[in-house]
Amino acid sequence: MNTSEPAAWKQGVLDALPITASYVLFGAIFGMLSGQSGLAAWESMAMSLFVYSGAAQFAASSMIAEHAGFWAIILTTCLLNARHFLMGLSLSPYYQRFSPAQVNALAFLLTDEQYAITLNRFRRYPSDTSYILGVGLSLYIAWCLGTWLGTVAGQWIPDPAALGLGFSFTAMFVALAYYQLLSVVRILTFVLCGAAAVGMTFVLPNGLPVLVAGLLAFAIGYFLPAAEPTETAQSPNVKEVEST
Repeated sequence: MNTSEPAAWKQGVLDALPITASYVLFGAIFGMLSGQSGLAAWESMAMSLFVYSGAAQFAASSMIAEHAGFWAIILTTCLLNARHFLMGLSLSPYYQRFSPAQVNALAFLLTDEQYAITLNRFRRYPSDTSYILGVGLSLYIAWCLGTWLGTVAGQWIPDPAALGLGFSFTAMFVALAYYQLLSVVRILTFVLCGAAAVGMTFVLPNGLPVLVAGLLAFAIGYFLPAAEPTETAQSPNVKEVEST
């Protein structure tokens, strides 16, 4: 059992705070758009509570509006969330000290933003379940709260897309990526994979370009490993796991 200090949980909440505000905003946008797609307020809330995948939820709501089939929606959701396999592989060294039950529970809270925040943390400090929960639960609650606000506000905002709030989603990801660009190799990988993802949107179905770009980044990291001083803080933690 991993015993954690309360300070780690509080630090997770603080580190997630800037992204938490964005989650409320995008959750509200989803709540408004899902209402226009024909979903009832409780259905939108249920999707956020049990699916908790922004990209998949936006895609599903638009497909529901177009009367797409059930299995088409399921397949699209799986394709969009396939990137979680790559994020899980990247985090696996830091999760070795956790029990299988803990890993399975924490997997539900894994999102792109939670991944970026916790990865930055664990490159400097030992992995900690309370920190992951502080980040993950903050984002999860913010997303569900935003969805509820959106279902309420949707009654007075006929066209949420006209507000131009979508770019803030892109800006948030750029800000998260900035803290990952610690070397020339990472910068080149970021540019190459970004260009590849954009280019493949013209030839591949929705969801696959991001997955293929992620596989490309994984391959570059595998064949061109770089020694980074910032990751040495984790070494004692990994050695401790191996010795047990």
